[in-house]
Amino acid sequence: MAKQLLQILLFLLPALFFVHCAQVGSLSGGKRDLEPPKLLEASPASQSINFNTDHVVLKFDEFIQLKDINNQLVVSPKLKTMPEILSESRKITIVLKKEDLQPNTTYKIYLGQAVADIHENNAIRNFEYVFSTGAYIDSLKLKGTVFDAFNNKSVSDAIVALYVSDKNNDSLPYKEVPDYLGKTDESGQFSFNNLPRKTFKAYAFIDKNKNLIYDGETEKIGFFSDPLQLSSDSAISFNLFQEESSKGFVKRTNMPFYGLMQIVLNKKSLSALKPLDSRNKENIFETLVGEEKDTISVYYKSVTDTLALILNNITQSKVDTLRIVIPKKNQRGKNTRAYELNTLNSILSLGKKPTLVFSAWMDIQRADVLKMKLVSKEDSAINVSPVKGKWLDITHFEIANELKEGVAYNLKIDTNAFFNINGVTNDSSSLNFKTQNKVEFGKVMLKMLFNKKQTYVVQLINDKEQVIRESFVSFSLSASNAVAINFVDVQPGSYQVKVIFDNNSNKKWDTGSLLSKKQAEQVIINSKQIKILSDWEIEEEILIKD
Repeated sequence: MAKQLLQILLFLLPALFFVHCAQVGSLSGGKRDLEPPKLLEASPASQSINFNTDHVVLKFDEFIQLKDINNQLVVSPKLKTMPEILSESRKITIVLKKEDLQPNTTYKIYLGQAVADIHENNAIRNFEYVFSTGAYIDSLKLKGTVFDAFNNKSVSDAIVALYVSDKNNDSLPYKEVPDYLGKTDESGQFSFNNLPRKTFKAYAFIDKNKNLIYDGETEKIGFFSDPLQLSSDSAISFNLFQEESSKGFVKRTNMPFYGLMQIVLNKKSLSALKPLDSRNKENIFETLVGEEKDTISVYYKSVTDTLALILNNITQSKVDTLRIVIPKKNQRGKNTRAYELNTLNSILSLGKKPTLVFSAWMDIQRADVLKMKLVSKEDSAINVSPVKGKWLDITHFEIANELKEGVAYNLKIDTNAFFNINGVTNDSSSLNFKTQNKVEFGKVMLKMLFNKKQTYVVQLINDKEQVIRESFVSFSLSASNAVAINFVDVQPGSYQVKVIFDNNSNKKWDTGSLLSKKQAEQVIINSKQIKILSDWEIEEEILIKD
Protein backbone atom coordinates (compact mmCIF):
# COMPACT_ATOMS: atom_id res chain seq x y z
CA MET A 1 0.00 0.00 0.00
CA ALA A 2 2.81 2.40 0.93
CA LYS A 3 4.58 1.53 -2.27
CA GLN A 4 1.52 2.41 -4.34
CA LEU A 5 1.14 5.76 -2.51
CA LEU A 6 4.78 6.59 -3.23
CA GLN A 7 4.31 5.87 -6.94
CA ILE A 8 1.25 8.17 -7.07
CA LEU A 9 3.20 11.02 -5.39
CA LEU A 10 6.12 10.61 -7.80
CA PHE A 11 3.65 10.84 -10.72
CA LEU A 12 1.87 13.98 -9.43
CA LEU A 13 4.90 16.07 -8.38
CA PRO A 14 6.06 17.05 -11.97
CA ALA A 15 2.51 18.01 -12.88
CA LEU A 16 2.16 20.20 -9.74
CA PHE A 17 5.52 21.82 -10.50
CA PHE A 18 4.41 22.62 -14.09
CA VAL A 19 1.13 24.20 -12.89
CA HIS A 20 2.99 26.34 -10.37
CA CYS A 21 5.50 27.61 -12.97
CA ALA A 22 3.01 28.35 -15.79
CA GLN A 23 1.95 32.01 -16.18
CA VAL A 24 -0.74 33.60 -18.35
CA GLY A 25 0.77 35.88 -21.06
CA SER A 26 0.23 37.11 -24.61
CA LEU A 27 1.85 35.45 -27.57
CA SER A 28 4.31 37.57 -29.52
CA GLY A 29 4.47 37.50 -33.30
CA GLY A 30 7.81 39.22 -33.41
CA LYS A 31 8.63 42.55 -35.04
CA ARG A 32 6.34 43.82 -37.74
CA ASP A 33 7.70 43.41 -41.25
CA LEU A 34 8.32 46.90 -42.69
CA GLU A 35 10.50 45.87 -45.61
CA PRO A 36 9.11 45.65 -49.16
CA PRO A 37 9.75 42.55 -51.25
CA LYS A 38 13.23 42.17 -52.78
CA LEU A 39 13.80 41.18 -56.38
CA LEU A 40 15.93 38.02 -56.41
CA GLU A 41 16.07 37.33 -60.12
CA ALA A 42 14.81 38.74 -63.43
CA SER A 43 14.79 36.67 -66.59
CA PRO A 44 15.91 38.23 -68.86
CA ALA A 45 17.83 40.54 -66.53
CA SER A 46 16.84 44.19 -66.29
CA GLN A 47 18.99 46.42 -68.54
CA SER A 48 19.27 43.55 -71.04
CA ILE A 49 20.21 44.39 -74.63
CA ASN A 50 19.18 42.59 -77.84
CA PHE A 51 15.92 41.67 -76.07
CA ASN A 52 14.09 38.98 -78.06
CA THR A 53 11.36 37.29 -76.02
CA ASP A 54 7.65 37.69 -75.33
CA HIS A 55 7.72 37.41 -71.57
CA VAL A 56 9.71 38.45 -68.50
CA VAL A 57 9.75 36.59 -65.18
CA LEU A 58 10.50 38.44 -61.94
CA LYS A 59 11.13 36.38 -58.78
CA PHE A 60 10.94 37.88 -55.26
CA ASP A 61 11.97 36.81 -51.76
CA GLU A 62 8.38 36.61 -50.44
CA PHE A 63 4.78 36.22 -51.53
CA ILE A 64 3.66 39.29 -53.46
CA GLN A 65 0.49 40.93 -54.78
CA LEU A 66 -0.33 43.56 -57.42
CA LYS A 67 -2.11 46.72 -56.25
CA ASP A 68 -3.77 49.32 -58.52
CA ILE A 69 -1.81 47.99 -61.47
CA ASN A 70 -4.03 49.69 -64.07
CA ASN A 71 -3.16 53.13 -62.73
CA GLN A 72 0.45 52.35 -61.80
CA LEU A 73 1.61 50.69 -65.02
CA VAL A 74 3.40 52.96 -67.51
CA VAL A 75 5.28 51.75 -70.58
CA SER A 76 7.68 54.07 -72.38
CA PRO A 77 7.75 54.37 -75.29
CA LYS A 78 4.14 53.34 -75.67
CA LEU A 79 3.14 49.98 -77.14
CA LYS A 80 0.13 49.20 -79.31
CA THR A 81 -0.86 46.56 -76.79
CA MET A 82 -0.21 47.04 -73.09
CA PRO A 83 1.70 44.17 -71.45
CA GLU A 84 -0.25 41.67 -69.38
CA ILE A 85 1.02 41.56 -65.78
CA LEU A 86 0.41 38.26 -63.95
CA SER A 87 1.11 37.57 -60.28
CA GLU A 88 1.54 34.12 -58.74
CA SER A 89 3.08 33.25 -55.38
CA ARG A 90 6.54 34.92 -55.35
CA LYS A 91 6.61 35.58 -59.06
CA ILE A 92 5.43 38.20 -61.59
CA THR A 93 5.24 37.49 -65.29
CA ILE A 94 5.16 40.29 -67.84
CA VAL A 95 3.67 39.10 -71.14
CA LEU A 96 4.52 41.15 -74.25
CA LYS A 97 3.65 41.07 -77.93
CA LYS A 98 7.01 40.79 -79.68
CA GLU A 99 5.60 42.21 -82.91
CA ASP A 100 4.84 45.51 -81.10
CA LEU A 101 8.48 46.06 -80.11
CA GLN A 102 10.43 48.47 -82.31
CA PRO A 103 14.03 47.67 -83.27
CA ASN A 104 16.92 49.48 -81.57
CA THR A 105 14.65 50.91 -78.90
CA THR A 106 15.02 51.12 -75.13
CA TYR A 107 11.81 50.28 -73.24
CA LYS A 108 10.91 50.92 -69.63
CA ILE A 109 8.07 49.08 -67.91
CA TYR A 110 7.26 51.15 -64.83
CA LEU A 111 5.20 49.43 -62.14
CA GLY A 112 5.36 52.27 -59.63
CA GLN A 113 4.14 51.10 -56.22
CA ALA A 114 2.08 48.21 -57.61
CA VAL A 115 4.27 45.38 -56.24
CA ALA A 116 3.71 44.76 -52.51
CA ASP A 117 4.08 41.91 -50.06
CA ILE A 118 0.90 39.98 -49.38
CA HIS A 119 0.82 40.32 -45.56
CA GLU A 120 1.82 43.88 -44.64
CA ASN A 121 1.20 45.63 -48.01
CA ASN A 122 4.77 46.97 -48.08
CA ALA A 123 5.23 48.22 -51.65
CA ILE A 124 8.40 48.56 -53.70
CA ARG A 125 8.70 52.25 -54.61
CA ASN A 126 9.24 53.25 -58.24
CA PHE A 127 9.78 49.67 -59.41
CA GLU A 128 10.75 49.39 -63.08
CA TYR A 129 12.13 46.96 -65.62
CA VAL A 130 14.30 48.21 -68.51
CA PHE A 131 15.44 46.46 -71.68
CA SER A 132 16.59 47.30 -75.19
CA THR A 133 15.86 45.62 -78.49
CA GLY A 134 19.14 47.07 -79.78
CA ALA A 135 22.81 46.86 -78.86
CA TYR A 136 22.75 49.51 -76.13
CA ILE A 137 20.53 51.05 -73.44
CA ASP A 138 19.51 54.69 -73.93
CA SER A 139 20.70 56.65 -70.93
CA LEU A 140 19.64 60.30 -71.20
CA LYS A 141 17.77 61.82 -68.24
CA LEU A 142 15.13 64.52 -68.09
CA LYS A 143 13.82 65.99 -64.86
CA GLY A 144 11.80 68.99 -63.76
CA THR A 145 8.83 70.37 -61.85
CA VAL A 146 5.22 71.14 -62.77
CA PHE A 147 3.67 74.31 -61.33
CA ASP A 148 0.24 75.90 -61.39
CA ALA A 149 0.58 79.03 -63.54
CA PHE A 150 -1.85 81.07 -61.41
CA ASN A 151 -0.37 80.54 -57.95
CA ASN A 152 3.09 78.99 -58.58
CA LYS A 153 2.25 75.96 -56.42
CA SER A 154 3.73 72.61 -57.40
CA VAL A 155 1.26 70.12 -58.89
CA SER A 156 1.26 66.47 -57.89
CA ASP A 157 -0.06 63.54 -59.95
CA ALA A 158 0.24 65.44 -63.24
CA ILE A 159 1.00 63.62 -66.48
CA VAL A 160 4.24 64.65 -68.22
CA ALA A 161 3.99 63.70 -71.87
CA LEU A 162 6.71 63.46 -74.51
CA TYR A 163 5.91 63.04 -78.21
CA VAL A 164 8.50 62.49 -80.92
CA SER A 165 8.59 65.80 -82.77
CA ASP A 166 8.47 64.42 -86.32
CA LYS A 167 4.76 64.19 -85.62
CA ASN A 168 4.20 67.80 -86.68
CA ASN A 169 0.82 68.19 -85.04
CA ASP A 170 0.02 70.71 -82.31
CA SER A 171 -3.12 68.79 -81.33
CA LEU A 172 -1.22 65.65 -80.29
CA PRO A 173 -2.26 65.80 -76.60
CA TYR A 174 -5.91 65.83 -77.67
CA LYS A 175 -5.58 62.73 -79.84
CA GLU A 176 -2.70 60.44 -78.87
CA VAL A 177 -1.29 58.70 -75.85
CA PRO A 178 2.26 60.03 -75.25
CA ASP A 179 5.25 58.16 -76.63
CA TYR A 180 6.99 58.64 -73.28
CA LEU A 181 4.99 59.26 -70.14
CA GLY A 182 5.77 60.19 -66.55
CA LYS A 183 3.97 61.46 -63.46
CA THR A 184 4.80 64.07 -60.87
CA ASP A 185 5.29 63.11 -57.24
CA GLU A 186 3.92 64.83 -54.12
CA SER A 187 6.30 67.76 -54.61
CA GLY A 188 5.42 68.22 -58.30
CA GLN A 189 8.71 66.76 -59.54
CA PHE A 190 9.15 64.27 -62.36
CA SER A 191 12.04 62.40 -63.92
CA PHE A 192 12.68 60.32 -67.02
CA ASN A 193 15.55 57.89 -67.42
CA ASN A 194 16.69 55.91 -70.45
CA LEU A 195 15.57 58.49 -73.01
CA PRO A 196 16.99 58.40 -76.56
CA ARG A 197 18.80 61.23 -78.34
CA LYS A 198 15.72 62.57 -80.06
CA THR A 199 13.69 65.75 -80.35
CA PHE A 200 10.38 65.82 -78.49
CA LYS A 201 7.33 67.96 -77.99
CA ALA A 202 6.76 68.19 -74.26
CA TYR A 203 3.51 68.74 -72.37
CA ALA A 204 2.11 68.31 -68.87
CA PHE A 205 -1.57 68.03 -67.97
CA ILE A 206 -4.02 66.95 -65.28
CA ASP A 207 -5.61 63.70 -66.44
CA LYS A 208 -8.92 63.70 -64.57
CA ASN A 209 -10.46 60.72 -66.34
CA LYS A 210 -7.22 58.66 -66.55
CA ASN A 211 -7.35 58.27 -70.35
CA LEU A 212 -3.82 59.67 -70.88
CA ILE A 213 -5.25 62.25 -73.30
CA TYR A 214 -5.86 65.97 -72.76
CA ASP A 215 -9.61 66.63 -72.77
CA GLY A 216 -9.67 70.40 -73.27
CA GLU A 217 -10.72 73.09 -70.84
CA THR A 218 -12.01 70.60 -68.25
CA GLU A 219 -8.34 69.79 -67.49
CA LYS A 220 -5.24 71.93 -66.94
CA ILE A 221 -2.30 71.82 -69.35
CA GLY A 222 1.16 73.30 -69.81
CA PHE A 223 3.61 73.01 -72.68
CA PHE A 224 7.28 73.57 -73.46
CA SER A 225 7.31 76.28 -76.09
CA ASP A 226 10.27 75.01 -78.16
CA PRO A 227 11.08 71.55 -79.48
CA LEU A 228 12.96 69.67 -76.78
CA GLN A 229 16.23 68.49 -78.30
CA LEU A 230 17.81 65.90 -76.02
CA SER A 231 21.55 65.49 -76.48
CA SER A 232 22.47 65.47 -72.79
CA ASP A 233 20.75 65.28 -69.42
CA SER A 234 18.28 68.17 -69.15
CA ALA A 235 15.83 69.92 -66.82
CA ILE A 236 12.62 71.77 -67.73
CA SER A 237 9.50 73.05 -65.98
CA PHE A 238 5.84 73.49 -66.89
CA ASN A 239 3.21 76.02 -65.82
CA LEU A 240 -0.28 74.53 -65.97
CA PHE A 241 -3.27 76.65 -66.94
CA GLN A 242 -6.93 76.00 -67.61
CA GLU A 243 -7.97 77.13 -71.07
CA GLU A 244 -11.05 79.23 -71.52
CA SER A 245 -13.84 77.51 -73.36
CA SER A 246 -13.92 78.61 -76.98
CA LYS A 247 -17.70 78.70 -76.83
CA GLY A 248 -19.95 80.45 -74.35
CA PHE A 249 -23.24 78.89 -73.38
CA VAL A 250 -25.88 78.74 -70.66
CA LYS A 251 -25.10 75.85 -68.31
CA ARG A 252 -28.30 75.99 -66.30
CA THR A 253 -30.90 78.24 -64.70
CA ASN A 254 -31.73 78.34 -60.99
CA MET A 255 -34.86 79.60 -59.26
CA PRO A 256 -33.90 80.05 -55.55
CA PHE A 257 -37.39 81.40 -54.80
CA TYR A 258 -40.25 83.04 -56.62
CA GLY A 259 -39.13 86.45 -57.86
CA LEU A 260 -35.45 85.60 -58.46
CA MET A 261 -33.87 83.70 -61.33
CA GLN A 262 -30.17 82.96 -61.92
CA ILE A 263 -28.70 82.23 -65.34
CA VAL A 264 -25.40 80.33 -64.96
CA LEU A 265 -22.92 80.63 -67.84
CA ASN A 266 -19.95 78.36 -68.50
CA LYS A 267 -17.53 81.32 -68.38
CA LYS A 268 -17.44 84.97 -67.41
CA SER A 269 -18.88 87.15 -70.15
CA LEU A 270 -20.18 90.63 -70.75
CA SER A 271 -23.86 90.27 -71.56
CA ALA A 272 -27.07 92.22 -71.98
CA LEU A 273 -30.51 90.93 -71.06
CA LYS A 274 -33.97 92.05 -72.13
CA PRO A 275 -37.47 90.52 -72.22
CA LEU A 276 -38.67 88.94 -75.43
CA ASP A 277 -41.89 90.90 -75.01
CA SER A 278 -40.95 94.58 -74.67
CA ARG A 279 -44.06 95.13 -72.56
CA ASN A 280 -42.31 93.22 -69.75
CA LYS A 281 -39.40 95.66 -69.65
CA GLU A 282 -40.56 97.07 -66.31
CA ASN A 283 -41.10 93.57 -64.90
CA ILE A 284 -37.47 92.43 -64.82
CA PHE A 285 -34.41 93.82 -63.07
CA GLU A 286 -30.85 92.59 -63.64
CA THR A 287 -28.16 93.12 -61.02
CA LEU A 288 -24.57 94.22 -61.79
CA VAL A 289 -25.41 95.41 -65.29
CA GLY A 290 -22.36 96.05 -67.46
CA GLU A 291 -20.01 93.77 -65.49
CA GLU A 292 -18.35 90.57 -66.68
CA LYS A 293 -19.89 87.69 -64.75
CA ASP A 294 -20.68 84.00 -64.99
CA THR A 295 -23.97 84.19 -63.07
CA ILE A 296 -26.71 86.62 -64.11
CA SER A 297 -29.23 87.40 -61.37
CA VAL A 298 -32.62 88.61 -62.56
CA TYR A 299 -35.53 89.72 -60.38
CA TYR A 300 -38.98 89.55 -61.93
CA LYS A 301 -42.56 90.46 -61.07
CA SER A 302 -46.04 90.09 -62.55
CA VAL A 303 -45.01 86.89 -64.35
CA THR A 304 -47.17 83.85 -63.75
CA ASP A 305 -46.32 81.29 -66.44
CA THR A 306 -43.16 81.61 -68.53
CA LEU A 307 -40.39 84.19 -68.45
CA ALA A 308 -39.06 84.74 -71.99
CA LEU A 309 -35.72 86.55 -72.26
CA ILE A 310 -33.19 87.47 -74.93
CA LEU A 311 -29.61 87.00 -73.74
CA ASN A 312 -27.03 88.84 -75.80
CA ASN A 313 -23.57 87.47 -74.97
CA ILE A 314 -21.48 90.44 -76.09
CA THR A 315 -18.17 88.69 -75.41
CA GLN A 316 -19.11 85.74 -77.61
CA SER A 317 -21.18 87.72 -80.16
CA LYS A 318 -24.00 85.28 -79.58
CA VAL A 319 -27.72 85.72 -78.90
CA ASP A 320 -29.86 83.13 -77.08
CA THR A 321 -33.58 83.06 -76.38
CA LEU A 322 -34.48 81.64 -72.96
CA ARG A 323 -37.90 80.48 -71.85
CA ILE A 324 -38.01 79.71 -68.14
CA VAL A 325 -41.10 78.19 -66.55
CA ILE A 326 -42.15 80.11 -63.41
CA PRO A 327 -43.15 77.86 -60.47
CA LYS A 328 -46.82 77.67 -59.67
CA LYS A 329 -48.12 79.59 -56.71
CA ASN A 330 -48.25 76.57 -54.41
CA GLN A 331 -44.65 75.71 -55.37
CA ARG A 332 -43.14 79.11 -54.77
CA GLY A 333 -42.17 78.54 -51.18
CA LYS A 334 -41.24 81.25 -48.71
CA ASN A 335 -38.33 83.61 -48.70
CA THR A 336 -36.83 82.84 -45.31
CA ARG A 337 -34.12 85.53 -45.37
CA ALA A 338 -35.71 88.96 -45.83
CA TYR A 339 -32.59 91.13 -45.58
CA GLU A 340 -29.08 91.42 -44.17
CA LEU A 341 -26.42 94.06 -43.61
CA ASN A 342 -23.32 94.33 -45.79
CA THR A 343 -21.03 93.38 -42.89
CA LEU A 344 -18.57 90.54 -42.36
CA ASN A 345 -18.89 88.90 -38.95
CA SER A 346 -20.87 91.99 -37.85
CA ILE A 347 -17.96 94.29 -38.78
CA LEU A 348 -18.57 97.15 -41.23
CA SER A 349 -15.50 97.68 -43.38
CA LEU A 350 -13.69 100.98 -43.13
CA GLY A 351 -15.14 103.58 -45.49
CA LYS A 352 -18.27 101.58 -46.32
CA LYS A 353 -21.80 102.72 -45.59
CA PRO A 354 -24.18 100.25 -43.92
CA THR A 355 -26.52 98.88 -46.55
CA LEU A 356 -29.54 96.64 -46.20
CA VAL A 357 -29.48 93.94 -48.86
CA PHE A 358 -32.91 92.44 -49.59
CA SER A 359 -33.47 89.07 -51.21
CA ALA A 360 -36.67 90.08 -53.02
CA TRP A 361 -37.90 92.88 -55.26
CA MET A 362 -38.92 95.57 -52.81
CA ASP A 363 -41.83 97.99 -53.07
CA ILE A 364 -39.75 101.13 -52.68
CA GLN A 365 -42.77 103.45 -52.47
CA ARG A 366 -44.17 101.68 -49.39
CA ALA A 367 -40.91 101.75 -47.38
CA ASP A 368 -41.23 103.66 -44.09
CA VAL A 369 -37.80 104.84 -42.99
CA LEU A 370 -39.32 106.38 -39.86
CA LYS A 371 -39.65 102.85 -38.50
CA MET A 372 -35.86 102.52 -38.32
CA LYS A 373 -33.56 103.74 -35.53
CA LEU A 374 -29.78 103.72 -35.19
CA VAL A 375 -28.56 103.27 -31.60
CA SER A 376 -24.97 103.71 -30.41
CA LYS A 377 -23.26 103.74 -27.05
CA GLU A 378 -20.25 105.93 -26.28
CA ASP A 379 -18.83 106.60 -22.81
CA SER A 380 -21.97 105.19 -21.15
CA ALA A 381 -24.14 107.60 -23.18
CA ILE A 382 -26.78 106.01 -25.42
CA ASN A 383 -27.51 107.89 -28.64
CA VAL A 384 -30.62 107.24 -30.71
CA SER A 385 -30.84 108.68 -34.23
CA PRO A 386 -33.49 108.43 -36.95
CA VAL A 387 -32.22 106.68 -40.04
CA LYS A 388 -31.50 108.61 -43.21
CA GLY A 389 -30.86 106.85 -46.47
CA LYS A 390 -31.73 106.11 -50.06
CA TRP A 391 -32.53 103.20 -52.34
CA LEU A 392 -29.65 102.26 -54.61
CA ASP A 393 -31.88 99.84 -56.51
CA ILE A 394 -34.80 97.51 -55.81
CA THR A 395 -32.77 95.33 -53.40
CA HIS A 396 -30.33 97.75 -51.73
CA PHE A 397 -31.12 100.47 -49.17
CA GLU A 398 -28.07 102.52 -48.17
CA ILE A 399 -27.98 104.21 -44.76
CA ALA A 400 -26.55 107.73 -45.02
CA ASN A 401 -26.05 108.53 -41.31
CA GLU A 402 -22.56 109.72 -40.37
CA LEU A 403 -20.88 106.97 -38.37
CA LYS A 404 -17.90 107.18 -36.07
CA GLU A 405 -14.92 104.85 -36.24
CA GLY A 406 -14.63 102.03 -33.74
CA VAL A 407 -18.19 102.37 -32.39
CA ALA A 408 -20.78 99.63 -31.85
CA TYR A 409 -24.18 100.30 -33.41
CA ASN A 410 -27.58 98.67 -33.25
CA LEU A 411 -30.01 99.05 -36.15
CA LYS A 412 -33.62 98.60 -34.97
CA ILE A 413 -36.24 97.92 -37.61
CA ASP A 414 -39.91 97.89 -36.65
CA THR A 415 -42.60 95.72 -38.22
CA ASN A 416 -43.98 96.95 -41.56
CA ALA A 417 -40.96 99.11 -42.35
CA PHE A 418 -40.55 97.34 -45.71
CA PHE A 419 -42.78 95.52 -48.17
CA ASN A 420 -41.84 93.46 -51.17
CA ILE A 421 -43.83 93.67 -54.41
CA ASN A 422 -46.01 90.74 -53.31
CA GLY A 423 -47.09 92.64 -50.20
CA VAL A 424 -45.04 90.54 -47.77
CA THR A 425 -43.74 92.72 -44.94
CA ASN A 426 -40.91 92.36 -42.44
CA ASP A 427 -40.95 91.35 -38.79
CA SER A 428 -39.22 93.57 -36.24
CA SER A 429 -35.50 92.96 -35.98
CA SER A 430 -32.34 94.25 -34.35
CA LEU A 431 -29.02 94.17 -36.23
CA ASN A 432 -25.75 94.74 -34.40
CA PHE A 433 -22.56 95.87 -36.08
CA LYS A 434 -19.35 97.73 -35.35
CA THR A 435 -17.41 100.17 -37.47
CA GLN A 436 -13.70 99.72 -37.93
CA ASN A 437 -11.09 102.21 -36.73
CA LYS A 438 -8.09 103.38 -38.75
CA VAL A 439 -5.75 102.59 -35.87
CA GLU A 440 -6.76 98.94 -36.20
CA PHE A 441 -5.05 98.81 -39.59
CA GLY A 442 -1.52 98.86 -40.88
CA LYS A 443 0.25 100.18 -43.96
CA VAL A 444 2.75 98.55 -46.27
CA MET A 445 5.03 100.45 -48.64
CA LEU A 446 6.57 98.40 -51.43
CA LYS A 447 9.72 99.59 -53.15
CA MET A 448 9.83 97.51 -56.31
CA LEU A 449 12.45 97.25 -59.01
CA PHE A 450 11.47 95.58 -62.28
CA ASN A 451 13.91 94.29 -64.85
CA LYS A 452 11.92 95.43 -67.89
CA LYS A 453 9.38 98.07 -68.82
CA GLN A 454 5.88 96.70 -69.31
CA THR A 455 2.53 96.62 -67.50
CA TYR A 456 2.20 94.75 -64.20
CA VAL A 457 -0.54 93.96 -61.72
CA VAL A 458 0.78 94.02 -58.15
CA GLN A 459 -1.42 92.35 -55.56
CA LEU A 460 -1.33 91.85 -51.81
CA ILE A 461 -2.79 88.39 -51.11
CA ASN A 462 -3.65 86.63 -47.85
CA ASP A 463 -3.05 83.00 -46.87
CA LYS A 464 -6.22 81.98 -48.74
CA GLU A 465 -4.86 83.57 -51.95
CA GLN A 466 -7.55 86.25 -51.79
CA VAL A 467 -6.61 89.64 -53.23
CA ILE A 468 -6.70 92.23 -50.42
CA ARG A 469 -5.19 95.19 -52.29
CA GLU A 470 -4.23 95.72 -55.92
CA SER A 471 -2.25 98.26 -57.93
CA PHE A 472 -1.45 98.61 -61.63
CA VAL A 473 2.04 99.58 -62.78
CA SER A 474 3.16 100.76 -66.21
CA PHE A 475 6.34 102.47 -67.38
CA SER A 476 7.10 105.01 -70.06
CA LEU A 477 10.28 104.51 -72.04
CA SER A 478 11.99 107.36 -70.20
CA ALA A 479 10.93 106.28 -66.71
CA SER A 480 12.99 104.39 -64.17
CA ASN A 481 12.25 100.72 -63.58
CA ALA A 482 11.66 101.45 -59.90
CA VAL A 483 8.27 102.22 -58.38
CA ALA A 484 6.81 102.74 -54.89
CA ILE A 485 3.39 101.30 -54.05
CA ASN A 486 1.49 102.09 -50.88
CA PHE A 487 -1.24 99.81 -49.57
CA VAL A 488 -3.06 101.58 -46.73
CA ASP A 489 -5.73 100.50 -44.22
CA VAL A 490 -4.73 96.83 -44.40
CA GLN A 491 -6.15 94.41 -41.85
CA PRO A 492 -3.42 93.01 -39.54
CA GLY A 493 -2.19 89.64 -40.73
CA SER A 494 0.38 87.87 -42.91
CA TYR A 495 0.46 88.59 -46.63
CA GLN A 496 2.49 87.97 -49.76
CA VAL A 497 3.11 90.09 -52.83
CA LYS A 498 1.92 88.64 -56.13
CA VAL A 499 3.06 90.15 -59.44
CA ILE A 500 1.28 89.44 -62.74
CA PHE A 501 3.13 90.24 -65.97
CA ASP A 502 0.18 91.96 -67.66
CA ASN A 503 1.32 91.50 -71.26
CA ASN A 504 -1.87 92.81 -72.88
CA SER A 505 -2.43 95.61 -70.32
CA ASN A 506 -5.98 94.52 -69.46
CA LYS A 507 -5.28 94.70 -65.71
CA LYS A 508 -5.94 91.03 -65.00
CA TRP A 509 -4.28 87.62 -65.30
CA ASP A 510 -4.90 85.85 -68.60
CA THR A 511 -4.75 82.11 -69.09
CA GLY A 512 -3.04 80.39 -72.02
CA SER A 513 -4.10 78.62 -75.18
CA LEU A 514 -2.56 75.39 -76.41
CA LEU A 515 -3.43 75.58 -80.12
CA SER A 516 -2.48 79.27 -80.25
CA LYS A 517 0.84 78.41 -78.56
CA LYS A 518 0.13 81.10 -75.99
CA GLN A 519 1.48 80.63 -72.49
CA ALA A 520 -0.46 81.90 -69.48
CA GLU A 521 0.74 85.27 -68.24
CA GLN A 522 3.70 84.92 -65.92
CA VAL A 523 3.11 85.14 -62.19
CA ILE A 524 5.69 85.72 -59.47
CA ILE A 525 4.78 85.38 -55.79
CA ASN A 526 7.36 86.77 -53.40
CA SER A 527 8.16 84.00 -50.92
CA LYS A 528 8.61 86.36 -47.98
CA GLN A 529 5.65 86.75 -45.64
CA ILE A 530 4.84 90.37 -44.83
CA LYS A 531 3.38 90.68 -41.33
CA ILE A 532 1.20 93.76 -40.93
CA LEU A 533 0.41 95.06 -37.45
CA SER A 534 -2.19 97.54 -36.19
CA ASP A 535 -1.19 101.21 -36.53
CA TRP A 536 2.15 100.20 -38.03
CA GLU A 537 3.94 100.88 -41.32
CA ILE A 538 5.99 98.19 -43.02
CA GLU A 539 8.51 98.90 -45.78
CA GLU A 540 9.58 96.11 -48.11
CA GLU A 541 12.00 96.08 -51.04
CA ILE A 542 11.28 93.60 -53.84
CA LEU A 543 13.39 92.87 -56.92
CA ILE A 544 11.48 91.29 -59.80
CA LYS A 545 13.54 89.11 -62.10
CA ASP A 546 12.12 87.63 -65.27
